Amino acid sequence: MQTIRLTRTIVTTFGSLAILAVGLTVSAQASRRAGQAEIIRDSYGVPHIFAPTIEDAAFAIGYAQAEDRLEELLRNYRKAEGTMAEAFGPEWYRHDYRQRLWRHAEISRERYATISPRMRGAMEAYQAGIKRFMTEHPEKVPSWAPALHPAQVLALGRYIIWGWPEGEAGADLRRGGINPDPVNYRGSNQMLLAPAKTAMKAPIAVIDPHLGWYGEFRFYEVRIYAGDYKVSGVSILGIPFPSLGHSRWASIAMTTGGPDTSDIFEEEIDPANPRRYRFNGEWREMSIRREKIVVQRNQQLVPTEVELEYTHHGPVVARRDGKAYTMAIPYLNEVGLIDQVYQMFTSRNLREMKRALGGLQLMSQNIMIGTIDGDIYYLRNGRVPIRPRGCDTTRPMPGAGTSAGASKGCEWQGIHRLDELVQITNPPQGYMQNNNCSPAFLMKDSPLRAEKYASHPYLFNDGNTPPHQRAAMTLDQLHTATGVSVDEAIDLAYSPQVWKAEDWQARIGQAWKSTSSSQMRPSADAQAIYEQIRGWNRRSDPDSTGALAFFAFKSAFESPAQRQAVEVPQSLTDVQVIKALEGAGAWLRSRYNSVNVPFGRLFRVGREGGATYPVGGGTLTNVGMATPRAISFGERGAEMVGLGGQTSTQVVVLSKIPESYTIIPLGMSDDRGSKHWDDQAARLFSRSYMKPTWFMRRAQLLKHVTRRTKLSR
Repeated sequence: MQTIRLTRTIVTTFGSLAILAVGLTVSAQASRRAGQAEIIRDSYGVPHIFAPTIEDAAFAIGYAQAEDRLEELLRNYRKAEGTMAEAFGPEWYRHDYRQRLWRHAEISRERYATISPRMRGAMEAYQAGIKRFMTEHPEKVPSWAPALHPAQVLALGRYIIWGWPEGEAGADLRRGGINPDPVNYRGSNQMLLAPAKTAMKAPIAVIDPHLGWYGEFRFYEVRIYAGDYKVSGVSILGIPFPSLGHSRWASIAMTTGGPDTSDIFEEEIDPANPRRYRFNGEWREMSIRREKIVVQRNQQLVPTEVELEYTHHGPVVARRDGKAYTMAIPYLNEVGLIDQVYQMFTSRNLREMKRALGGLQLMSQNIMIGTIDGDIYYLRNGRVPIRPRGCDTTRPMPGAGTSAGASKGCEWQGIHRLDELVQITNPPQGYMQNNNCSPAFLMKDSPLRAEKYASHPYLFNDGNTPPHQRAAMTLDQLHTATGVSVDEAIDLAYSPQVWKAEDWQARIGQAWKSTSSSQMRPSADAQAIYEQIRGWNRRSDPDSTGALAFFAFKSAFESPAQRQAVEVPQSLTDVQVIKALEGAGAWLRSRYNSVNVPFGRLFRVGREGGATYPVGGGTLTNVGMATPRAISFGERGAEMVGLGGQTSTQVVVLSKIPESYTIIPLGMSDDRGSKHWDDQAARLFSRSYMKPTWFMRRAQLLKHVTRRTKLSR
């Protein structure tokens, strides 16, 4: 089977095929009997699922996910249910404790019947597909595999979103002087261009989550055609359907940032009984739940019993000086995420999309929606409690409620409706971006300002804070963009442009001129570094020697503030600049025996245990070189190799039949022997290429098939 090699030319050529196969031939599944599905694998092993019903599609998705990454899928269920220590040892004990505290497994089982019959059927069919693969391939099933039941899908959805509200409340606790368990930071990019800004006069969406490349946030790429449900996107392993991507009608993107949804309450404890707390002038009994966490120690399973304490606000997460601190999360009893996401991906227009978003099941996020009707929409989303005025939601709040002579308290008074949240539709600027920044910089001259939400500041949950380097670069690029093509949109997604580097070039030039009238006599290597930076195009492309010279130059400053500075410090002296040029030359010479070294020789991508490949861009905040293309690196021998960042980038042209391009940073399969183990790292991601999805273009897809699998339930 032929394997295509994508170049920018090929991508552009495909862009001209927007109307090809408008008969679309995806209706071929209509003739199939219920209970059947087909998995078509393309050149990169991505499964395209064709099925007559959503349940049949879910069965095939379960089979495909298990075929590609069974162990990680099963680990995700253990993570969500808090049973990792049983299989992987005591280092997972604290993780399991936290998941038991939040009762993900218990609540998901208890509330399973509240899910729509369609989604219950889909979850059950999905897990039946996983079981089918496990039955056919028992040699691939790990000894620690948990028993499967469909409520695990709900528990995993809760677990995945929980880091956001838990992190919000944890920050309140930290501001109160108590350090909670750490929660990893999660960033992302998203961009939307209105029709007036694009060459094809249709919106273009860039969906660009930045998460770890190993673990539960390593997304799974899929295309699905099941009746009216036509979707391209990425999902979490262990959940059947995508949450980021696009449908026949709309694109859906999300980035970290949003309203403040969760709180810490400071509870007054009865001195005579540490499990009683004061509320509304009376002592109340805490609820106590007993859990048994099994830990594998020295090949033995050792049960550990724990008692978990709760007030009506939530679980007790800390105690200090006679006070208990409880974490209040408004998602505690919610399990409707799978229904809401399905409704979002079947919404035919912006009105229907807003109705779906109104379920308020998604965590605090910046959400961007583009539609084939030409709309672009931003929502600062979250399930946001209504707090009384005067309560400081950024710190632990008094939990005692009301009593004679006391204040009115800080009890939640309901949940804000969707229309009360920060949002904007079709701004006149014709674009929007949120690369984890304030809505005040969604676009230039944004009308979304913090002062407009002074009555409920937790809705805006930010100041009019200037954007950081990555967001500022994208903001400038989008503001000046006109007639954007597919190629140019891909360039925006992959942009290795370093914001404010031109100011550093000017400052270096100024310092260099001063050497002619001073005692400074720079070395030949320092001069070579100067020349490279002076001629640099300010892009950290893999083959750029100027980019690595600039990296070495910034790294050579003794002061951390100077190393990390994005803008040139006014206090910087000529002597310090020349000294940094000398240091850069010495470092490159000692490391590579040359001062002409391409950026990609140091900065690489590739799977753990495999080959690495040169890459451009990166989140090099330690030297003020954070580009829109986000990659976090870790040291591996003499190389810096990507560990996270762009996790599943998608570019979507919202023409009447959407046209899209995608990339994941490694490969579809966890089988080291598969050609799809790291093929996307080698052939696409490292080269800043993307592959077409062939969305609703079956005739084109069939030219790039590597395998077909037919399944019957």
